[in-house]
Amino acid sequence: MTDPESRLRRLVEEGTRAARRPPVGQLRQRARRRRKARQAVVAAAVTVTALAVLPLALDSEGSGTGTPGPTASGTPRPTADAPSLHASPSRSVPGGAVTLRGTGCAPGTAVSLGIRWERGAKLTRSLEEEKSLAQPQTTATADATYALLSVDALATGSFEATVTIPAGPVASTPKLWARCRTTAPVRQLTQYTSITVHRD
Repeated sequence: MTDPESRLRRLVEEGTRAARRPPVGQLRQRARRRRKARQAVVAAAVTVTALAVLPLALDSEGSGTGTPGPTASGTPRPTADAPSLHASPSRSVPGGAVTLRGTGCAPGTAVSLGIRWERGAKLTRSLEEEKSLAQPQTTATADATYALLSVDALATGSFEATVTIPAGPVASTPKLWARCRTTAPVRQLTQYTSITVHRD
């Protein structure tokens, strides 16, 4: 009797388990829902990662510390250099040529170049002027400034030009200057570099 009872009990348990199982159609629907949920999670993770990386890429492209990236037209982005002005050679003569190289201007803007000396500077005169004036070689003078040349800054804000030192009386230690517009915060930039002017 125990044997048929145990069989009957097993049949009842199997029937109960079978009754609890959902139909095959429901199982397929659940599988489809799980697949869609997984795809949505993956898409969200990809979007979040892209949004996290994008500001870093833009920052390195737009800041002065990163490597300049290409612009829309494919030309390299100009690099803003700190303002500077250098004269070569640093010694010249009246009528001599000096090359000025500088940075810090707004791209494409006009750069005025000139010469200046301060009140009380010593003048360098030509031999003919000394003879005609019967004065010593060096004489104190009032301050003065003269524009010599104008050029356009390059796309990087740098510029280069060769100026001629005036042939008339010139201070023995004048300053060459460059004046241009900048992007910001200072709209006008004037830089100076000193040279020595002597007679041959």
